Amino acid sequence: MPVVFSPGEAETRPLDPTAIVYTTAQKVADYLGIGPQEPVLVSADSVSDGVFITGDDYRRCGTEVGDTILIYSDANPLGVEKTITAISNGGASGVKLVFTGSFTHADFQAADNAYVQNNASFTNGTVGRQRGVTRAIVETRIKEIQDRIDNITHNAWRPYLVNAEYINFDTYKPYRRRYYTDYVGTTPLLFRNVQQMLRIELWQGDDYREIGAAEARISIPEDVRAISGSIVMSPGNGSAAVLTAGTSTSQWRADFDASTTAQNLADLINKEDRVSKAAVDFSPAFTLEGSTSNVATHNEFLATANADYGTGVVKVTSMRPVKAGETCSIVVTDSSVTLSQTQVNTATFSSLDSTTINVDSASGFAKAGVCVDASGDVFRYTGTTATSFTGCVIVVGSALSDIGGQITQHLPQVDLQGGSASGDNARLKDWWMDYEQGIIYFNNSYPFFEWNAVKVAYIYGERYLEKAIEEAATKMTVIDLLMSDDRTVLLPEGTSNIDMSSKVQLLQAEVNNILARYTEIVLFE
Repeated sequence: MPVVFSPGEAETRPLDPTAIVYTTAQKVADYLGIGPQEPVLVSADSVSDGVFITGDDYRRCGTEVGDTILIYSDANPLGVEKTITAISNGGASGVKLVFTGSFTHADFQAADNAYVQNNASFTNGTVGRQRGVTRAIVETRIKEIQDRIDNITHNAWRPYLVNAEYINFDTYKPYRRRYYTDYVGTTPLLFRNVQQMLRIELWQGDDYREIGAAEARISIPEDVRAISGSIVMSPGNGSAAVLTAGTSTSQWRADFDASTTAQNLADLINKEDRVSKAAVDFSPAFTLEGSTSNVATHNEFLATANADYGTGVVKVTSMRPVKAGETCSIVVTDSSVTLSQTQVNTATFSSLDSTTINVDSASGFAKAGVCVDASGDVFRYTGTTATSFTGCVIVVGSALSDIGGQITQHLPQVDLQGGSASGDNARLKDWWMDYEQGIIYFNNSYPFFEWNAVKVAYIYGERYLEKAIEEAATKMTVIDLLMSDDRTVLLPEGTSNIDMSSKVQLLQAEVNNILARYTEIVLFE
């Protein structure tokens, strides 16, 4: 597939296309009756935070971070289960499998015949390769199955991202003569089961008005090759992500023209896999509940670059709902790159006290965020007082002592009726939402009465993964594995009254019966 520099809006796709949601490799193995790996002896005495196995056993078993291992010995025959958090080189002792939590390592010494067993049935070790099916192969099949189920049912049990949906504003009200309605009009979305609205843009005749998220617009100059500097963003917790112009996968290219550069910047913020952009993590790094991956710009911001906003303009919105995104902050170090649609805060530097920067007034600044001075040096901070920024760390520049002159900060803004202070998303305010049906109700804010007057971005998908969908995904993966060449080696030995082809047919019939119940049909009147 050729690389397209300016594709416009990204297509509707899973929020995280690489996530394994509908089933797991282990559930597939359990259905096939494939047991865990054979246990191996420890290669050295266990320590408080880990156990050791030989390099050969490590490669054969394919043990990875996140796997659960069972450790047992003559001194503790019941054993304990631990989840591997790291794998390191133990030197002469072998490969160290590291884990956390209390561990009585004295019970699992080499003299006690201590064993380590990987509970995973499918691994990427030599055992998996000898079987012809590794965990990577199974998980690739699962990802394909997830897309297939979504296409068959016209629904999703994982978050889907709709980047841009152009729809009409409808003033029709059912039973308008019989019942009072507290809204001006509605906009039905293409998909229901909406989890979060990311953008609601209303056409006002000459521009889009954003009432669904806090936005900032970045304007790229015509002479892009003169750009040298960075764009620094903070999600509002005092961390910062630096987006620097350059040629690597973690940078944005300023090589051709303003339009292409703007698109490349948007691709970097969104971590667009189409052009192999890498994630730009916030520093200091932080994670959210249920995840082991660091939060990056694509987790907190959504960027768009197309003709809707003008040539060379990138619209950036916070993925935090409505006014919550106004706690974010953004600055630029190159004066030729400008920001608009923001609240601009300025202060005058007075002194530096360790990690505290004193100014004439910090009123209006975000409670935690990033700032830039007149020379292009950027610092992040974790708190404010009336006349100071506390917990300051240099982000762009050599030292905090270089900070001086005028200090500037831009805060993304929501264009609600009456301003951010008085407007809001509520039943009697600007807009409210029927998330299950996917309908937006407008009250004080609404677009012009024109075609495609509303432009939205949102996340949709069922919040609860039903067991029936999990069963269908598991059986579909099993079918794919059994039909891929000869995979009879996957099945445990034993007698069976049903041949392989009949099993596949029966499994497919069960899958069809399950998915028929969940297939959605759209009717047009």
